[in-house]
Amino acid sequence: MSSWTDKTIQKAIRDAKAEGADIWLTDADKARGVGRLRLRASAKNRATFYFRYTTPKGVQAQISLGIYDSDGKAGLALKDATAKAALLSRLYQDGHRDLHTYLAQQKANEDESIAAKVRAQEEAERQATFGDLLLAYADMLKAADKASERAVRSQLKKDVEVAFPHLWKKPAKQITIDDCVEVVGKLNDEGKPRQADKIRSYIKSAYRAAINARGNVKAPKVMRELGITSNPARDIDKVKGSSEASERALSLAEFRAYWKRIQALEEPHRSVAMLHVLTGGQRMQQLARVTLADIDRDSMLMRMVDGKGKRERPRVYWVPLLPEALPCIDRLTLTGQYVFSSNGGVSPMGENFLSAIAKDVCSAMTEAKELQGEPFTGKVVRATIETRLMKKPYRVSSDVLARLLSHGLGGVQAKSYAHDPMHEEMLEALEKLWRLLNEEAEPLAEVIQLYARA
Repeated sequence: MSSWTDKTIQKAIRDAKAEGADIWLTDADKARGVGRLRLRASAKNRATFYFRYTTPKGVQAQISLGIYDSDGKAGLALKDATAKAALLSRLYQDGHRDLHTYLAQQKANEDESIAAKVRAQEEAERQATFGDLLLAYADMLKAADKASERAVRSQLKKDVEVAFPHLWKKPAKQITIDDCVEVVGKLNDEGKPRQADKIRSYIKSAYRAAINARGNVKAPKVMRELGITSNPARDIDKVKGSSEASERALSLAEFRAYWKRIQALEEPHRSVAMLHVLTGGQRMQQLARVTLADIDRDSMLMRMVDGKGKRERPRVYWVPLLPEALPCIDRLTLTGQYVFSSNGGVSPMGENFLSAIAKDVCSAMTEAKELQGEPFTGKVVRATIETRLMKKPYRVSSDVLARLLSHGLGGVQAKSYAHDPMHEEMLEALEKLWRLLNEEAEPLAEVIQLYARA
């Protein structure tokens, strides 16, 4: 405890003001070698506390403790200054004889600690978000030349970024199974089980890809740096009702009515729908990738790329072209390179362009009482082509249809069309399809119910 009192200090302040000169008070009630509490009362009507000590070089030095304030509100009360001086005295006696250097280092360490915390906080704020992960997954699909990339990216933005902006910005490592269920559940509750299961699959696949990327130097850098170690969507069940396959296939009369109606459509709908049929009902995502560079007019072949599934490299296969297909291609590529396009070839058709055409034609057929069964979609056209070609009188083998429609072929892959042993058989199948569509109409046939292969 200092030997001063507040009265002592206030008197010194009055005396300094009266004399017009500083007055120093030193706490003498201390042993030698422990430092001293000092106070300077200035002529400006205030006082400042100091701690005085002797440096290792024998020089007296002082550390400012703060301005005196009897209440301790605008500065240091006497008891507070005494406590500070006692702390410095203990440090001094413990061997920190150069207190200025020691305190400066302590301040630097404290500043660095604070800075480190700030950096950690900033780093946490910069953590890869759920949105970063999902977009990186879409970028990975694009780099792998997957036909599904555009559709995946579009749904991720619509059903996650737009629908759940708070989750989109949430760190990917903090996403929980409940967060994933919230996204999937919204679509299911809206009566969209197929879309719900797709988003479930995309989220699950994105996390799985990021986990696998950590140990794969060939994986995209952005995926490796996400640092993902667990998959919150791993245990979400497949959405019930999401994969109920359509068993609808058009009757011969319905199919011919469809073919007749699409030939009467306005461009580009007419040529897109006709070319879809003339090439065997290929998958819409794969058709959207076809450009003029994929058309071999000399050999009458169209190059297709099948990137579905888990294969690292898309499978390349070739579809024979009937002569009637070339005018459609020419009409669709007046100003650009994309064959299946709604704007002259400048960009590929949208994911639902063909489906929308089929829906409109189906509505017209319904009004004209040309339908014998339920309304149909673009996928039913594909299923119908396969179904009709398998039936009498054409009897196209399942092997040929599998090659033509790029069903699961496993390791049986043609390296190029020149080495494809089924090229002639596929061409023959398409010629049968042409005859089926353009021969004299037969009596209405019974509606065929068959599993529609995707």
